Amino acid sequence: MWPADPNWQMTALYLLALALMVLPMMLIARLVPTAAPSERPFISWILLSPTTAARSSPAGHRSRLVVRAMILFGALALGYWLYWQTVRAFQIRGLALSYLASPLFLLGIEFLVAVTTLCFLRGDGSFPVLHRRPWAARSIAEFWGSRWNLWVSDWLRHVIFQPLRHRPVMVLFLAFAISGLLHEWVINVPLYFVTGRVLFGTMMVYFLLQAVGILAERRFLKHRPGLMRAFPWLVVFVPSPLVINEGILRTLHLWPKQA
Repeated sequence: MWPADPNWQMTALYLLALALMVLPMMLIARLVPTAAPSERPFISWILLSPTTAARSSPAGHRSRLVVRAMILFGALALGYWLYWQTVRAFQIRGLALSYLASPLFLLGIEFLVAVTTLCFLRGDGSFPVLHRRPWAARSIAEFWGSRWNLWVSDWLRHVIFQPLRHRPVMVLFLAFAISGLLHEWVINVPLYFVTGRVLFGTMMVYFLLQAVGILAERRFLKHRPGLMRAFPWLVVFVPSPLVINEGILRTLHLWPKQA
């Protein structure tokens, strides 16, 4: 039965759109030759890009992974409780919801990765990390290239950057444009079908802004380490409501029903 709650409808359509996106991405990645076959073929076939498996680690003890998943679940549950207490107490609406939900967005992804790792745990290795302390990034390029959503970064590097590496500026904008399109597909398209809200283009604007920011920091901030460290917060975090919008908030059940 189709759920009556728009937030649950958004969650269902998001998962459907994500599945329809992930499968072609996996197939495309496997059409692009790699320098060497993966040493962990089972894991490589689950990930977006077979090159990601090279970063996988030994499986480790299941008990340790269970404890990590439980800690993340507890932190996520506490975060949701604090979020809704704050939203209701101060009647928070608009852009403030996006900023307030940012930590929950990160926690939720990490929890899903932890659960997925447990579900597919094998003796030949565990999944590589998805995020690597993104808050410690000292540049926009470092944030997107080696700290945030490394599975998609590996896919873009394998499918886009390596084949077109001789045209760095073009491939930089192409990679972020593809990221924008993927986010439009999984968030803004379902949001339109559920609520009729037209937010098309906001994801694309955000990701193209990241490409502009990378070029700007390379050209103007290379020898200014103080500004270089502050610049990612300005370019990545300040416009984040373009990405953590009503669609994401509804998908994660962080959108007030009366709003």
